[in-house]
Amino acid sequence: MNPPIKILIADDEPRGRQLLQDLLSADGYRLVLAADGDEAIAAAILETPDLILLDVMMPKKDGYEVCRRLRSHETMSHVPILMLTALEDRRSRLRGLEVGADDFISKPVDAFELRTRIRTISRLNRFRTLSDERERFFAAMTHSPDGIVIADLSGLVHFANQSFGKLLNPLAWAEAQSHQFFDAFPSDRIEALREYAERVAQGGAHSAPFETTLASPFAPDTIVEITAGSLNWAGTPALQFNIRDITEKKRLETQLLRSQRLELLGQLSSGIVHDVNNILAAVLGTAQLLQQGHEDKSQHLLGNIESSATRGVNLLRQLLVFARGSDGELESVPPGGVLAEVASVITETFGREHKIAFEAPDNLPFIEADPNQLHQIVMNLAVNARDALSSGGTITLSASHHALSADGAAVLGGEAKAGDYVVIAVRDNGTGIPKEIRAKLFDPFFTTKPSGKGTGLGLATVMRLVKRHQGFVHLETEVGKGTCFHCYLPVKAAPAA
Repeated sequence: MNPPIKILIADDEPRGRQLLQDLLSADGYRLVLAADGDEAIAAAILETPDLILLDVMMPKKDGYEVCRRLRSHETMSHVPILMLTALEDRRSRLRGLEVGADDFISKPVDAFELRTRIRTISRLNRFRTLSDERERFFAAMTHSPDGIVIADLSGLVHFANQSFGKLLNPLAWAEAQSHQFFDAFPSDRIEALREYAERVAQGGAHSAPFETTLASPFAPDTIVEITAGSLNWAGTPALQFNIRDITEKKRLETQLLRSQRLELLGQLSSGIVHDVNNILAAVLGTAQLLQQGHEDKSQHLLGNIESSATRGVNLLRQLLVFARGSDGELESVPPGGVLAEVASVITETFGREHKIAFEAPDNLPFIEADPNQLHQIVMNLAVNARDALSSGGTITLSASHHALSADGAAVLGGEAKAGDYVVIAVRDNGTGIPKEIRAKLFDPFFTTKPSGKGTGLGLATVMRLVKRHQGFVHLETEVGKGTCFHCYLPVKAAPAA
């Protein structure tokens, strides 16, 4: 509903103000009163009325001066001013028009004429205001660098700005109008996008971004991020879609993740070299014994060669899985298996002073995840835990199934929300994290390590990847006792053995 029309009445005569108040209060207007020119200027700037009834003859500043000052103020320049005057001469009225008055009402006031004039002027002013707002709206839409589409609930486009059209076809952007919005995307993504739009329409609020490519032959590799919100358009329910080209952002993120993986491999390199040297020493030593003619022990020695070679192959295979440069689509993943692989790698590479524990039940639900990125999450947290254990200690990798209630989410705080989760936790019994730096832990490039020992991207990468999987991170730490990072990843499938 429109708010009531606000009218400022400026008249130095109390009886004149009261008369106007009595005439207009019954029509539902909101009235603001001023007794002289200074009060009128102050009240107009403070209240921003829809209409001003201004008496010409007032002390301090007369109506002409008040009108002239209000017209020079940026918020008052378009507010209708109706002058009340007992002066009938042409010169007085021309002077009023020159300083910016819109019309005149003669005193004594005719009630019918006053009400009619106010209704007419108010309607015209509301129409002008709506027209200005519409122009500003379309200007903002047109000049937005992101694609903006307004469509009905079935996807029929009511409005599409130039940026969206250029994403589809730089030569004919206007063709986006009056088309089906969902046809702009690959057929295998349309159903999911329609479900996303239905959730937004039912919730009536902005939803989390939806990522997809375009179906346009002009930009087949373009990756876009879609956000949506519900609104009314010409009196009917509609959806507004914001479409942002994130192709370059995704490319840079992929490069960052690759470099961060290489950083982790660099930190593991000393352990890898030590372990591979031990494996090769066992193989070479056994081969030398065979050359010396220990035929009676040949089967045992060959078994040693085979087991050492197998151990080396497994270690390198696991490192290759982690180091591979591409990140894939989300798929159904057993989190316990990924955790076990990381536990195997760090057991081989962290050194004997670090004890690695692994805990996961056999019946954990599967989650929708990118296995490579899940490896990266756990490996980052494990390396972080190792660095907190300067003289050795225990690192525990665990996974559990947890149904988080609304009350439980409130206790965790932050971005926690109720749901069904697999919780992957990496715990150490190291130094703990002081309160003064906890708020900065997940900031990119923040590190407490000496120069050259870390880039500050480990925990920032963990946070970004967990959010990509629609999850959240909860930190549990106590100085002198240790730290545990809990990664809550939503369950997407039924429990499986």
